[in-house]
Amino acid sequence: MQGLPTNEITSSITFSVILYFNVYFSFVFFVGNAALITEKLLHFRFESNLQEVLLLPCFIIWIVGEVSRFYFGYTGNLKERVPQMSAFLLITIFPQLPCVIFFAYFQELIFPFDGSTGIFMFLVLLVELVFGYVALHGLIKRQTAQFFRLCQEEEQDELKNGRGVLR
Repeated sequence: MQGLPTNEITSSITFSVILYFNVYFSFVFFVGNAALITEKLLHFRFESNLQEVLLLPCFIIWIVGEVSRFYFGYTGNLKERVPQMSAFLLITIFPQLPCVIFFAYFQELIFPFDGSTGIFMFLVLLVELVFGYVALHGLIKRQTAQFFRLCQEEEQDELKNGRGVLR
């Protein structure tokens, strides 16, 4: 049994669990904000035209970012892919954090649901950033070690076969 190669799994279970629960909370956030944005646009007057114009595009950007963020987070963590994990972190930083901060603090008309869910979503995003960074760091460390091990094995094979140059 010594000759069998072992592949250590480096995907983070903590990160996966946080992402899993965020999917459900994001659905609640989506439904609540969609209802409130519809209500605000149909029944309230905005003092600033900029606020009225920014509200819907910011929400659409958040939706697209959230779906792609979940995809990159799951595939990057479970399949141990560095580019997808990096994309997850970048999409979390921008545009997700600015959109959530806008929904929680900078709207002209802020309902209690906006503030409470916005703050909670902001905290969840920060926790995901921390655990996503830790998972990405471990993944990079493991893949770098695998690369160096492969290079050493290749060099040793060349020396055994007499093709390598002694240094």
